[in-house]
Order: sequence, then C-alpha cells, then structure tokens
Amino acid sequence: MLIPHRTMNRAKKGFILLLLFCTACAISCRKGSGPSWDTQILAPLIKTSLSINNLVTNTSLKTNPADSSVTLVYTDSLYSLNLDSLLKLRDTTLSYQYPSLVGGKIPPGGAIPFPASTGPTQYNTGNVQLTNAIVSSGYVKLEVTSYLSQPTDYTYSVPSATLFGAPLNITVKVPAASGSTPASDSTLYDLSGYVIDFTGPMHNGNNQFSTQIIGTVDPAADTLVTVTLPNGLIIRATFINIIPYYGQGYFGQTKKSIGPKQTNFPLFSKISSGSLNLKNVSVNFTLENGLGVDARIVIPQLLSINSHPGGQTIPLSGNIINNAININRATQTYNPASPVNPSIQAYSLNPGNSNILQWIDNLPTSIGYTIDLTTDPLGNVSGNTDFAFLGHGIKAYLDVSVPLYIAANNLTLADTMPVNFANSAQAEQIKSGTFTLYASNLFPFSAGLQIYLLDSHMHITDSLCTSSQTIAAGAENTYGFVTTPQNSVLTIPVSTTQANHLFTTRNIIITARFNTGCTTCIPVQFSKIYDTYLLNIKLVGNFDYQVKG
Repeated sequence: MLIPHRTMNRAKKGFILLLLFCTACAISCRKGSGPSWDTQILAPLIKTSLSINNLVTNTSLKTNPADSSVTLVYTDSLYSLNLDSLLKLRDTTLSYQYPSLVGGKIPPGGAIPFPASTGPTQYNTGNVQLTNAIVSSGYVKLEVTSYLSQPTDYTYSVPSATLFGAPLNITVKVPAASGSTPASDSTLYDLSGYVIDFTGPMHNGNNQFSTQIIGTVDPAADTLVTVTLPNGLIIRATFINIIPYYGQGYFGQTKKSIGPKQTNFPLFSKISSGSLNLKNVSVNFTLENGLGVDARIVIPQLLSINSHPGGQTIPLSGNIINNAININRATQTYNPASPVNPSIQAYSLNPGNSNILQWIDNLPTSIGYTIDLTTDPLGNVSGNTDFAFLGHGIKAYLDVSVPLYIAANNLTLADTMPVNFANSAQAEQIKSGTFTLYASNLFPFSAGLQIYLLDSHMHITDSLCTSSQTIAAGAENTYGFVTTPQNSVLTIPVSTTQANHLFTTRNIIITARFNTGCTTCIPVQFSKIYDTYLLNIKLVGNFDYQVKG
C-alpha cells in the first residue's frame, strides 16, 4: 500500500512533537524540578456538642421529671470517726512461766500439775474499759518451750471467748527436750468471729478474762516423766492484729482537733472560669452518729476555696460556725444486717441564715475545714455500755442541692478533642484559609468562642479567634424555655503562621463563654437550665494549598 508523501510528512511531525513532549515530561519529573499548582480543600473538620455534661459530672445531675429542669446534687464527706479511732486492741503477749514444777514421775498420758491460777489475765486496752467484744479478724499465736524429756501436749483455754458457744481451746504438741536443750513448738490460731467477755470471773470488771492451761504427757511416751524442772516451762500467747467488729464498755473521753484540712469538691470541676450567679441553693450540714457514745462538735471554720487563677477563699458564716453542737448516741437494733440506728442531726444552710449562696457561687474546687470533736463530753454516763460497730462512726458531711436557675457571667464550658490537619502527604504549604464555624445554640445565653491548638504534648501552640465573635443566644418563650435553636455562622480567618501550626496540632480545645443578655439588670435575669439544652458546633476548613507533583 502506498502512503501519500504529504501524509507521511504529517506523521513524522506528529512523532517528533510526541517525542519532544515525552522528553520534557521526563526532565520535569526529575527530583526537585516538578511543577506546582494551587488547589482548594473544603471539608468538615470537627463536630461536637457542649451540654450540661460539660459543666458538671453526670453523677451530679438530677432531672426534674415534671419539666426536665436540672439540679446539681452532691454529697461531700468532711470527716469520719470510726471504731478503730476509739478502740485499739494492741498486739499483746501474755506469758505464763513456771520456774519449777514438782509432781514426781508422771506416766504416759498423765496430767502435768500446774500451780493454781492467781487470778484473771489483764488485757492492755489503754484507757478503754472494755467489757465485751466480737473479733472481726486477728490471730493468737501459742508458743510453748518445754524441758521435759518426753513429748507433751498443751491446751490453752479461754472459757470466756466463744465461737458459736464453744470456748476457745488451742493445742500445741511439743517434742521431747534433748538434755538441757529445750524443745518448742507453736501454732497460729484464727480468732475471727469469737465473742469475748472481758468482765472477768465475777462479771464485774473490765479488760480481763480467765485462762486455763492443761498439759499432759504424750500417751505414746516410752517412760515416766520427771517434772522437777530447774529451768521451768514457758508458755506465751500473743494476740496479733486484732480488729474488733464490735466493742462495748467505756471508751473514755477523747478530744480530737481535725484540721485545718482540705477535701476536693468536684461539683464544679469542669468550669474553668466565670460565675453561675445562682438564684438559690439548698445545703444541709449533716452530722450522723453511728457510735453508741455521746459527742460534741465545734466547727471553727468551713471555707469555700476556688484554686483557679483569680479565685477566692470565702469562709462560711452562720449558726453552725463556732457553736457547740451536741450529738446524741446511736442505738443498737440487734439486727445483724443493720446493727445500728444512727442519730442524725441536719442543719439547713440557706440565704436567710448564712452566706451559703455566695459560698457556693464561688465555685469551690475544695473545701477547707477545722473540726473539734469530743466524745463522752459528760464522762461515763452510760455505766460502761458505750458501743461501736466496725464500719459505723461519726460522720460530718454537706448535702448540696443547686437548682440550675442562673445568670451566667463568663461561664466557661470547654471540650477537648483529637484532630489531624496534616492529612495530605502532598500539602507543603497553606497559602491562605479560613475556618467557618456553624453553631446551633439552645442555651438561653450568648457565647463567646475560642479555639486553642495543642501539640502532641498537650501544650497550647496557638489560638484562632483573634477577633470578638459571638454565638447568638437561644430565645426563650413565654414559659422561659428555649424550644428552637438559634443558628450562627462565624468566619475565622487563618493566618500563615496559624496555618503552619495546624500541621503539628494533635488536639484542640473549644471553649464557649456564656453570658446572659443583661448582666447589670435589676433584678437579675435568671434562666433555668434544662437537660435538653445543647450547643452544637461544626467547624469547616476552607484552605488554599500549594501542592507539588
């Protein structure tokens, strides 16, 4: 087939042009010599909601089923005096030494004659006059050292210590001594659950009990045993780590000064700044006495401490400060499941009898207190019938109820979330850009906004909102309820420096500062907070990138 000359020339020219283009592309693809172009990326970056849960912890919220309004409810324990503070059963060793035993020769199985007891054993309980106790946990270690030439058995008995009616009996078997070298053995016995009568043999004393020791020659012994012992016989009973479940007697008049101390108050821990301007609060200072002793409490100070920068310390004023409060003793129910009927005294703190409104509105991060406590201030008026159970004591605590009926003043809510703006491997430089924030606000407060950039170490590297922009407040209806959210669109310009910081940003903090529409109105304009209120935020990035091929 013949190809026209003109057509052939065209094909050659086309081939040459194609070759030149491919050569140019090959050269341009060498490292560092590629072309660059601009592209625009528009993408939603963040979606979040700020709710009442950003103000307090969920466990502190109580919703009124009638109208869904929210109340903060919190109990803060200040101090507790328990059984172990009144009654300490120290580790005690009771020694029984017999320097000589005279009884002639005793056949296998025969009894070893011990001298008659000289009286009950005294147990060291300090100033406490103990009459009865039930052991929660603890042990007695029985050790016997014997110079007898044959194996012997020893039983240590405490008839007034019983478990399900059976008296305490502990037996130790001791091997034969070797010449002048004594033999010894020991055993550790669990005393959990034992009931001990400390009134002594005549049941008219305290801190004492009778003991009995029985010794016999092992029936398998191969000879008579001579019990004239120049070095005697030593028996030790050591009571170890005794923790009572119950104690009765007279615990003595004790005076304790507690503090100054601080306890965390986490109710407002999520509020970084601002004030609630509460309309009302309800606070009860409650004393609960679960001990069978009378008590008297004096509270020299109760402080609201806000440890945030610029925070204040406000002392409580009212009738519970520096006035003696007498607390009646608890009573026994004789019900093992709930053995104590505590005595409870509650003192209401309200704006009429104290400065509790200002005290709570300080948004304390902790509470400082000093408490002076005296037990049995009138002495042994019970005739040794004071009592105490493990796990029950004298408690002082605050019951706080805060209806969220407030006027916000720079009340700051914040939310932290992870991000990754450097999600394009080809993006080398952001030339320009903006963030557009779309807000849907159901709160009846306007909100100022700020966005902080954090690196991987959670350090703030920059902030985005350099100009004042406000999210509009939701409009309340005639019933004081926001039913329709107010929408706002905020444009946030991003400078080159800020844009470059985006590539190292791993977390952001969005903060919203809430304010009422009128902070100087008289009377103050208060708004109820409902559990349906939300501030929904969507952040969209609109950036021009310079990208290399």
